[in-house]
Amino acid sequence: MLDFLIYPVSGVMKLWHIALHSWIGLDDSLAWLLSLFGLIVTVRLIILPFAWAQYRSNRIFINLRPKLRLLTEKYELRTDAEAEDELSAKRKELYKEHHYSPAGGCVPALIQLPVFIGLYQVLIKMARPTDGLDSTQHQPIGFLTSTDVEAFLHGRINGVPMPAYPAMSTEQLAGLDTTRDTVFHFVLPFLIAAAVFTTINMLVSIYRSQITLDHESAAARRIQKFMVMLAVVIPVFPLGFGLAGPAPAAIALYWFAGNLWTMCQTIILNLVLDRKHPLTDEFTAFRDETKRRVRDQLHEDRAVRRGIRRRRALMLLTPHRIGQLHRMNVDARTARKAEVDALTAEKREAKKKRREASQERTREKMRRKREEKIRKKQRRAGEQPSVPTDAADPTTAPGKPEQHDNGAGNGGPTDTDHRDGDQME
Repeated sequence: MLDFLIYPVSGVMKLWHIALHSWIGLDDSLAWLLSLFGLIVTVRLIILPFAWAQYRSNRIFINLRPKLRLLTEKYELRTDAEAEDELSAKRKELYKEHHYSPAGGCVPALIQLPVFIGLYQVLIKMARPTDGLDSTQHQPIGFLTSTDVEAFLHGRINGVPMPAYPAMSTEQLAGLDTTRDTVFHFVLPFLIAAAVFTTINMLVSIYRSQITLDHESAAARRIQKFMVMLAVVIPVFPLGFGLAGPAPAAIALYWFAGNLWTMCQTIILNLVLDRKHPLTDEFTAFRDETKRRVRDQLHEDRAVRRGIRRRRALMLLTPHRIGQLHRMNVDARTARKAEVDALTAEKREAKKKRREASQERTREKMRRKREEKIRKKQRRAGEQPSVPTDAADPTTAPGKPEQHDNGAGNGGPTDTDHRDGDQME
């Protein structure tokens, strides 16, 4: 389904090979190796402006967080339906004033994902062709011909075939004229380096996220903890899959070069970002105040939980007090919940009323649209509209008596007027 992504990636790789082998005159195996690095450099340079746009967009939003919080506090106690519209309009004005686009941070991911999928597909198809390593004819891979695939498969790096990997069977390794120990000792340093680069990159990202963390968001705090756990697990993947899985030597080189580039890009872009778009004093004060407030709340929650656990332990030592200790635990939980709810009760009530008002306004709009549709349908059929117009006519005042038009127009004489006139005559 995603085979079309192979063509641009294979085209770039072939151009690098032609430039290195045909123009510069490098050895065929060395040209294929360097074309692999050239492919990584080309793809990352294309994505680099979008990555910088993502870094810049995130930093602008982080610095806007105190202003956005003030806007939210200004409108969160209003109960009218227009509050949400006004808040949304104010946010858009703030984004426009500071040249921030909410979609700016999504573009790099949308570009990088298909590129990396195509890149990995090309490497896998070249290193592990579907018709076998011993075949003399191979299926073309994008712009790479059967001859290109054959040349890549016969390429060697320090005497190690590029499609070889440590988990290969002894017969396959013998067919490639190499041994498991040779392949293992070749790929191991590259896999270790890739794991180290990945760890450094994740640690830098975790540190950067920590200094800009939205402490008020429980989801953000959980994600940060999850990233810390990933920093321990993720580096194991290159080692585990590279040594025990079907990861050719070419893939080990790709991981090495790609993770090295990612680490350098992350460090350099963050340094440039801190220089051009530093964290504002307003955000720093807001972050410290928010962190202190949330830390105090979490400390109180932990104190309540510690008290509950202590009383549960006492239940084992003093069985005759189980009922009393259980009631104390229930009272402690109830009191803490009531205390937390009291802090947000007014805001939650205002939000509920605002949502109800917004739903009522939406229902009214839908009713007006239905009535207008019925009137248009009746007019096309040449019938007199039967739907009252006061609901859709904004000029009609509420509570004003409805005036029926009997063919003479508004304000004209009615049947009662004619009868009164006849009696006067």
